[in-house]
Amino acid sequence: MAYSQGRRWGHMTTNVSESINAVLKGTRNLPITALVQSTYYRLGVLYAERGQQHQASLAYGRVYTDDCIDNIKCEVGKSNTHQVMQLDRNHYSFMVHETINPTKVRPIGHFKVNIQRKWWDCGKFQAILVPCSHVIVACSYTRQNYLVLLPDVYKVVNVFNIYKEEFPLIPNEGYWSTYEGETLYHNPQMRRIKKGRPNSTRIRTEMDVKEKVPRKCGLCRLTGHTRKHCPNVTASSSQLS
Repeated sequence: MAYSQGRRWGHMTTNVSESINAVLKGTRNLPITALVQSTYYRLGVLYAERGQQHQASLAYGRVYTDDCIDNIKCEVGKSNTHQVMQLDRNHYSFMVHETINPTKVRPIGHFKVNIQRKWWDCGKFQAILVPCSHVIVACSYTRQNYLVLLPDVYKVVNVFNIYKEEFPLIPNEGYWSTYEGETLYHNPQMRRIKKGRPNSTRIRTEMDVKEKVPRKCGLCRLTGHTRKHCPNVTASSSQLS
């Protein structure tokens, strides 16, 4: 995430897809018509709820989203334990020293902060573009407002513009116009056979090729015959008699 050239805003590709799967959970095994209908109505309800939520935030005069503000408050608490060293007279470059390890993932470190270039060594800002604790303590040291570093994507008005669109209601089938296009039918040859094990559709490679090993007898462990026709069985029975 820190070295990705694209802007994912803290979301990896798999996380976004899993979020969509959580909304559409339980509809994967439905027929195609019911699947499209369930997807349409679930997304319509989701957009209505999120749109109402962010519209209320705008009415209260909130500028940034709640998740963004909570993240900023957490970073402000971490910044209280940092020490700052100013390295230029223009208040651009700083060296931030951590005195307390905020997490157990990495040891206590020393990070360079350049406010003019919007670059700091921890890489957190490059990943989600939210000021980390090192940037906050550097801005507080020079009495600068660190909120100006937040991009517009975290503002409530921009999030509301995403969810302000409404899904139109689908009328009863009696009001639908007559369809005059092509009629599609399923291919019966593509139907899965109910009995037996289904055929594998996986593309096989050289790793799937197995060398044929001659089968051995379960009694004498020799090749050329099976346990049922093992000649050693008659030999052992004659000795017993």
